[in-house]
Amino acid sequence: MFRKSVAAVLTCATIFLVGCASPVPRVEIAQEKLAKIKTISVVRVPEPKTYTVLNIGHPGMAFGLIGGLIAAADQNNKQETLSKAYREQGIAINNVLVAELVKELNAQGFIAQEQDAPWKEADNRYSLKFEDIQSTADAVLVVSPTIEGFVSPQGSTLYLPTITAPATLLGDDKKNPMYRGFHAVGWSPTAEGWRSTEAKNTYPNFGALMADPKASAQSLEDAARNLAQSVSRDLKRASNTARN
Repeated sequence: MFRKSVAAVLTCATIFLVGCASPVPRVEIAQEKLAKIKTISVVRVPEPKTYTVLNIGHPGMAFGLIGGLIAAADQNNKQETLSKAYREQGIAINNVLVAELVKELNAQGFIAQEQDAPWKEADNRYSLKFEDIQSTADAVLVVSPTIEGFVSPQGSTLYLPTITAPATLLGDDKKNPMYRGFHAVGWSPTAEGWRSTEAKNTYPNFGALMADPKASAQSLEDAARNLAQSVSRDLKRASNTARN
């Protein structure tokens, strides 16, 4: 049972990274469409069940299945430890992300506000059908992180506060995106199509980021703000088309 459960963790982590490395095509929004948008609803996003702690170059990965199981068990233990510390402190990174998105969009001349949506929970993950979103706004923005935590890249021992997220802007039909972008702060997928921002802080090891959970959480909040700014830049209207 232990081997199966840990192997499942390793498999999920691998699929997770592969999925992030190969986004579907971006959809750039045309200025004429942006000019017609006055109100935007920004969907509130549930907090992750587990914050990511991932060492892509974990030494255990060099020793076949047994080494992989050890690496997966180590990852799982670190994630549970970090997530427990954040839960106890009431950390809510996605609240920061959504609030910053609203702030940035309002600063650009839109009328933006937060909105709930019918998220569904299954297999320890959340999903949302865009067509189920109820909104009277001209457009709805959904930015839902796929990685939220700390990643140590291949060939490095440093942990980077990392958030990766697709961003989708929907019109009235809630089906065909007017805009789709892919944004990363900290560790960045190597595939084309991602807009990447470097992390402001790094941690030499897991112990360092756990030494002060409030400080490491602050670095993730900074990453959330950076990601919101990256998304808002994609939705910036030309000065001659902005509406007040």
